[in-house]
Amino acid sequence: MKISVIIPTRNEEINIALAIHYLRTTSDRNTTEIIVVDGQSSDRTIDIAQGLADKVIRAVCLGRAAQMHEGALSANGDLLLFLHADTQLPANWQERLNEVWAPDNKTIATAFRLGFDSERPFFRFLASVANWRTSWTCVPHGDQSISIQKDIYFRVGGFPPVPIMEEYFLFKKLRRLGCVRLLPEAIKTSVRRYEQNGRVFNGLRNVLIIALFYLGVPPRHLARMYW
Repeated sequence: MKISVIIPTRNEEINIALAIHYLRTTSDRNTTEIIVVDGQSSDRTIDIAQGLADKVIRAVCLGRAAQMHEGALSANGDLLLFLHADTQLPANWQERLNEVWAPDNKTIATAFRLGFDSERPFFRFLASVANWRTSWTCVPHGDQSISIQKDIYFRVGGFPPVPIMEEYFLFKKLRRLGCVRLLPEAIKTSVRRYEQNGRVFNGLRNVLIIALFYLGVPPRHLARMYW
């Protein structure tokens, strides 16, 4: 099974080289395609990614959802894995996905458990709450490295062109087709946004955005709360 890893970027010159090198060292190059879809970075993200990734795309439309969808359109793999540039997969990620996506299972999508690149108690607690939420709602967030078979992704229309909460729209359609599986291995995602905005503020803001989304507030309004 060939896996296309799609990385949406915007001003990720600090992380992109490390992210691609890690993918190379933990996967079989013959069965892994790395696609970077850049959203008009003003730093050296594109220059660094070129020569390291298999494809570097300058996105036509801005926004993470639009960038990921554009990457999916250019993917040659059987499986699409959507990865944030500041998120590190478990070392056995390719082996694990090949096991999970055996032809005879009923999995419709997967995600890894959330973890952070900090062992502080606050972030361990935050990860536990997020993983409980994923198990309860069957909607993983993008920083949990979602994987979907390419034909299924396009059958349901892929990520919609919304500025935020794209996972909720996609998984609403995916859950009608099969099982969303949360894998036991944890990824490590950066705590930089929490450190920049304030840990408690960032956590509470994310909870508020989710609550308002379920109350029917349009994503275009929710996006103003997210920075």
